[in-house]
Amino acid sequence: MRFLAIGLSMFVAVAVSISTSVSVVAHDETSNHSHDSVAPPENASIVDKRIHRFKQSGGAIQSIFKEHLGADDFGAIADAAKLIGDWAEEMPAHFPAGSESAGARAEIWADFDDFKAKAADNAMAARALQKLAMAGTDKGAIAAAAKKMGGTCKACHQSYRNKK
Repeated sequence: MRFLAIGLSMFVAVAVSISTSVSVVAHDETSNHSHDSVAPPENASIVDKRIHRFKQSGGAIQSIFKEHLGADDFGAIADAAKLIGDWAEEMPAHFPAGSESAGARAEIWADFDDFKAKAADNAMAARALQKLAMAGTDKGAIAAAAKKMGGTCKACHQSYRNKK
């Protein structure tokens, strides 16, 4: 029985270690704290390219809330907001007619003007956050701007994203 308990303890320790390593690698791949890994693979389809960019953007926004705000790392917040804003400005071009995918609702193409408006709202909110973070003087305003930006993500997701 004692050996079973020791074996289970070792298994849990190894599993936690592997899980932590995998999540760090996944996070580093999408945001790496410098948020400079923007280019998707050159030979990727338009759908794969947008999925890549959405994952980067998601990693960037998570890093803002889970790491950078608590650490008062305003430079990293500005970098993440820039990545999100850049993607939001390019986003509509990554949704040409006929590029349906499992994560995208058909409503995107049915009301493309609204989709573009939501992407523009996201870009504007990201730029506002970036500007505040670059000034780095008002943590409360930065946190409020980050929440507002997150709200623009949510608004688009509610209208146009299929949940897995």
